[in-house]
Amino acid sequence: MSLRRLQLATSWGQLRLVGGSRAGEGTLVLLPQLQLALDPGRPHRALPPMRTVVVSHGHLDHVGGLGYWASQRFLNSMPPATALVPEPIADDVRSLLGVLARLEGGKPYDVEVVPVVEGRRHQLRRDVDLSFFATEHWVPTLGTRITWKKRRLRPELGHLLEPEIARRRRAGEEVTEELAIDLLSYCADSGPTLLADTPEVLRSEIVILECSFFKPGDRDRAARYGHMHLEDLAPHLADFECRHLVLLHASRRYRLREIEKYLDDEVRPLFRGELHHLNVDWE
Repeated sequence: MSLRRLQLATSWGQLRLVGGSRAGEGTLVLLPQLQLALDPGRPHRALPPMRTVVVSHGHLDHVGGLGYWASQRFLNSMPPATALVPEPIADDVRSLLGVLARLEGGKPYDVEVVPVVEGRRHQLRRDVDLSFFATEHWVPTLGTRITWKKRRLRPELGHLLEPEIARRRRAGEEVTEELAIDLLSYCADSGPTLLADTPEVLRSEIVILECSFFKPGDRDRAARYGHMHLEDLAPHLADFECRHLVLLHASRRYRLREIEKYLDDEVRPLFRGELHHLNVDWE
């Protein structure tokens, strides 16, 4: 199965996003430049190189590729890896990986399962942090925000020439400051309460958001299962401050061309930034 591939302009540079999604069948979002997977919902050969995997919740369409990821890394002698998992299911995920390793007759996978909760931060690398926020779903679910940290010259020193800046630095003066930029928010599975209750999430440069249902008759179905309907999303689109909006998790009740027509006709006219999607037809 070919995954969708997006190249998105950000303050960090061109961020590559690779993935595919369908409600109930699998959601897989990869950021190869960061060796990061946001939900390993399907086995795919692009998944094992990801050194860190974030699991948003325990539904099978979001963890279905986790064992494959751990197994392939073991079989290919890849370095130790990390799975960041909501605290309520961390023990079950450890047990699952232990059972799968025993079934394969090998040693335990070299994967550290790290429990995370809302508000927790995790340093992915020196200049990139992950943080976690709760979403509105019918089991405990966490979204993930990616923050890029860089240092810049303090604005009040911008008029100085380099020799003077160097002199002040040698004298012990702090001439730079840290700037934190929210590059991406992955909202996982969520109903519409997220849009009103967590507005800061929508200010990231890239927002990855589910939109599972589109037809008016499916409004109750969306509410019952803690998912987003197009009618929930549309009133908020004009207020989104992100540069890129990436929609995913469409129900299999809709053909791919139907989904793309809904996006073109009813989402694109209301959103000021660039609109994308990661919906695929899994084989």
